[in-house]
Amino acid sequence: MRLKHWWAGKYKLPPNHPLFEKQSVAELVLEQYEDLYYQRAELEASLEVLSGDALREAERRIVEIGKSLGEKVEDGDDLIDKWERELAEGKIPNLEERPDGH
Repeated sequence: MRLKHWWAGKYKLPPNHPLFEKQSVAELVLEQYEDLYYQRAELEASLEVLSGDALREAERRIVEIGKSLGEKVEDGDDLIDKWERELAEGKIPNLEERPDGH
């Protein structure tokens, strides 16, 4: 059960510990969701100061948290992602390029 794994990781206690067992599933799920929202808020706040691989990892983690929360996550546009990479590399992207590469 993912809930047991999350709780044991957070509190560094076994999932058969009385503190885990005395809580209802609803209480545990609520606490887990609160943790995810808090983690996402911290990551979103850090986006302004991150760059490169650290920025991409934070963005990936934000998407992962959204999925865990059951939120619909929009897929990115590959062509726009390519243009953004080219801009980051100091190149001028071909804005007339079509998604099929022509």
